[in-house]
Amino acid sequence: MLLELRRKIKFSQAGLFIMIHQHMLAAPRPGLNEAEFQDYWRYVHALKFARKIPQIRKYKVNSRIDIPGQIRNIQYSGIAEIWLDNEEAQAASIKTPEFLDGALNDEPNWAASWQTIGLDTDAHESFGADPSDSEFPEYKIMLFHKKRRDMSVESFRHLYLNGYAKMLQEANLPNLVRILNCLSKERLYEGGGVPPFDAVTHLSANSMLELKSMVASSELQAFLNPEHGGLSEWWGLVTMTVRSEWVLGPEARPYPLK
Repeated sequence: MLLELRRKIKFSQAGLFIMIHQHMLAAPRPGLNEAEFQDYWRYVHALKFARKIPQIRKYKVNSRIDIPGQIRNIQYSGIAEIWLDNEEAQAASIKTPEFLDGALNDEPNWAASWQTIGLDTDAHESFGADPSDSEFPEYKIMLFHKKRRDMSVESFRHLYLNGYAKMLQEANLPNLVRILNCLSKERLYEGGGVPPFDAVTHLSANSMLELKSMVASSELQAFLNPEHGGLSEWWGLVTMTVRSEWVLGPEARPYPLK
């Protein structure tokens, strides 16, 4: 689960610090079914080990739920969302005893680590706000985008934030309460690098029933066509519907710990 750790500290146009918003996609180890995998991640690994890594500011577990209407489901059973201040904090986190003797040592108990995908992103809240809190989950569909092969990274990023995100806002998706647009960190392309995905879109609802209605709607089905909006080719979009629960959050924990 270790990602490339070189980056420049970046600030938003308003001068506010932008945290790394990391997506970690994981699958069950052999011999563990999906329900057992999700329970262990949420109630053992995340609580006993991951949240104790001091550099992690916020941590969410997204457990896959079956909702019909998706064209290409991604073959994973869950996604962690992890927030860290910057690359320096990220590099420090994997040297801590909480990581080395705790989270890393526990990984074989629940996850097929050879299948894990990590993606560092910059997150842009384009509509609404996260409806979850420490007691109530968020229900959402997550869209993982790969850019067209004939499109430059710069063109994709511009179209995603200035075209695709606006299309989503104007589509009147039923029951939609939040749009979060996450772009892969620019450093992941340095030296000819190719991240596993170029962007991740979060579309949230207040309940599982409302999410089912959203996914079934003709308005959202249009966006599940990979070529809709001009971002991707026919193979360039996969999705996952999830129940999203805070393990650490929603307020960011201070770092250094006080």
